Amino acid sequence: MKIFVAFLFVHLIAGILCSEDDKPKNTQNLLMFLGQYISMLSSLRLYRLDYFGEAVKQAVIDKCKKNGGPKAFDDAKESLLSVQNSIDSLINDTVNQVLLVGLESWNVQEQIPRLCDAYMTVLNQTKPALNSVGPCLDEAERASANITYNMMFVGGDFVCGNNGSNLISFYTARGFECFANLPQRNCSVQMPPRDIPVLTDGARMAGAPWSYETSYPSLNDCRTLRAMKICTAEKLSGCAQPEPANLMNSVYAATEKAAGCEIKLNAEASSAA
Repeated sequence: MKIFVAFLFVHLIAGILCSEDDKPKNTQNLLMFLGQYISMLSSLRLYRLDYFGEAVKQAVIDKCKKNGGPKAFDDAKESLLSVQNSIDSLINDTVNQVLLVGLESWNVQEQIPRLCDAYMTVLNQTKPALNSVGPCLDEAERASANITYNMMFVGGDFVCGNNGSNLISFYTARGFECFANLPQRNCSVQMPPRDIPVLTDGARMAGAPWSYETSYPSLNDCRTLRAMKICTAEKLSGCAQPEPANLMNSVYAATEKAAGCEIKLNAEASSAA
């Protein structure tokens, strides 16, 4: 679930801890949007093996060789590095473009479609990179990886599809600013307790790259996703305009369906009735 949670549009918005009150009102929403856009791009980088110690690196190498043969690790590393370099370049280009245009001259109707096109291009490039990791994984892990990617793609496509029209609506309704500045309120539902993952090898124990929870998404994961959907809708209901709440509700609904959570949660409700 780690990739999905890092990616999920709402989760990133929820991570805003301050409202940038020292910034001019007309740039506050823009600064928040750009910060979240870069966070979304960064989440597609997965993990660099350099972030981990030698024991973890060796565990990953051994796992790849065991499941995919002697070239599996090198092929996976090369493919992931290519995507990571593309993302790093895009982040730099985004920052440079903002500096060139300037906050006061930034045109949402021109820039969001351009940024969305770049994001979806990178998201499409991420699929072959994940496929290259496949030989390092067992069958259950590959299934979880594919579900995770499908959730990422459905969410990204909903937000950025049709030239970013949904994201433009969210932005022009000052959704980022509204979410950050609304007072804290109790949600009508509670988050379920987190699943405790089953640790089966050195690579997964260390949370290293290319490890996936083999039962993802569990029923508990689906309950968590539903609770996030409800709490976000309740939070955004305090916005002056309906677009932020409507968009995020639709994003969550599409992601639930892509994860198979809709079926699981409906079956649970039927059995409890």
